[in-house]
Amino acid sequence: MRFFTIICKNLLRRRTRSLLTIAGIAIGIGAVVALASLAWGFEASWVRTYTARGTDMIVTKVTSQSPIPAPFAEEREKDLRALPHVVQASGLLTDLISIEDAPTVLVFGWKGDAFLWEHLHLVSGRWPENDSEPVVVLGSVAADMLNKTIGSSVQIETGTFQVCGIFESSALAENGAVILRLPQMQRITEQDGKVNFINMKLAPGTTQQQIDELRRAIATRLTGFKAFTAGEIAQNNTGIQVAKAMSWATSGIALFVGAIGVMNTVLMSVFERMHEIGILLAIGWRRSRILRMILFESILLGVIGGIVGCAAGTVAVKLLENTPLLRGKIQGEFSVFLFALALAISIGLGALGGLYPAVRGSRMQPSEALRYE
Repeated sequence: MRFFTIICKNLLRRRTRSLLTIAGIAIGIGAVVALASLAWGFEASWVRTYTARGTDMIVTKVTSQSPIPAPFAEEREKDLRALPHVVQASGLLTDLISIEDAPTVLVFGWKGDAFLWEHLHLVSGRWPENDSEPVVVLGSVAADMLNKTIGSSVQIETGTFQVCGIFESSALAENGAVILRLPQMQRITEQDGKVNFINMKLAPGTTQQQIDELRRAIATRLTGFKAFTAGEIAQNNTGIQVAKAMSWATSGIALFVGAIGVMNTVLMSVFERMHEIGILLAIGWRRSRILRMILFESILLGVIGGIVGCAAGTVAVKLLENTPLLRGKIQGEFSVFLFALALAISIGLGALGGLYPAVRGSRMQPSEALRYE
């Protein structure tokens, strides 16, 4: 009988216990896949948002690690436009606002002549024509979520607006957002003359050295402000950092429970098979082979649990993406690296959980083990 066949039969003889152990590992690995993909997807979606807009650098207060930085005077745009290599600078005011009966929605406000409009594709209707017109444009996901069409009324804070257009963007965050002209956004949020980000477009061919010089100039001229690239502002965002930390903390707890489950299953299996192990030792099996047999059983449990967990985590993320509360706000970021990491963790989990039972089983004396029935 082949070595691997013995391992599989040992697990199949205790199907219920093996299935429960696999389920425990799958829950832990599923948590890793789901939470990590959502945290990474949240970061990647914001990087894609800035990239889609054609934004090369974002300027905000040094406290920009907050998910939504404190507003500041939009006159700072003029200071930035005067700097070398800066082609355009457009202020933006954003907030999370509960609209009618829907959960919170991202609402953006930027000027009518801002380059930020250029990457949006108008599906139907028109763009706002002037700053005094009480109209909004909705991303395609936001329009569906709010059940609005062209001409519908939308209540945002204390203001009533008419939907004049529906657009699509390559960035998920914008597809689920509402966009107004900046003065209208400032009015409903009571932030007259303020923005919380300034998006800058640099001249083509700007070198890394020139970008570094520009950063230093901004820090010197605008006290308390800092320039970030798209990737940097996402990585330094407190909301994203907290999401990552919480995902690993929650996953760690689930993985610890899974490791205990593996140890319990394999250890009980060793106790139940002491007579069998004694026979194997008596007929000439080496202790190292006994150790490998028991350890491989636990690793096999980990591998199966890891595969099931990867599938379960992926399905969970897809379900979350389509819930009314989160639709248009999150998108899982799946990659070969994530699944490889999850499987590596599951294998390590199986090995760790089976290490003590394997050592315990391999150290038995044949005479002692043969006394067990």
